[in-house]
Amino acid sequence: MPTTTTGSQSDFNSNRTDGSASDIEAQLQQLREDIRNLARSVAAAGNEKADEVKGKARRAASDAADASLQMVDAAREQAKSLERDLERQIRSNPLQSVAIAAGVGFLFALITRR
Repeated sequence: MPTTTTGSQSDFNSNRTDGSASDIEAQLQQLREDIRNLARSVAAAGNEKADEVKGKARRAASDAADASLQMVDAAREQAKSLERDLERQIRSNPLQSVAIAAGVGFLFALITRR
């Protein structure tokens, strides 16, 4: 038996379709808002993490610069100390120092001639 739809049945299906379409549209709009909010949250978290990493990098660079300055100062002091020791040695044994310097010069000349 074929069923015929009456006007009231057709109106019911039409209302149901319109209601479903508006529900879907409302859900899609809510989903878009949720995605937008999620994107903002992720961006904010990313910015916070980036700032944290930048701060750590700055601190590490500062620490490395301080350590290198300390090493340069220590090397400078050691060079000054060696210079003072060498000068003291030369003043206490001038003939020996001249002989050593002449020997080093002679060896240097032999090496560079070859």
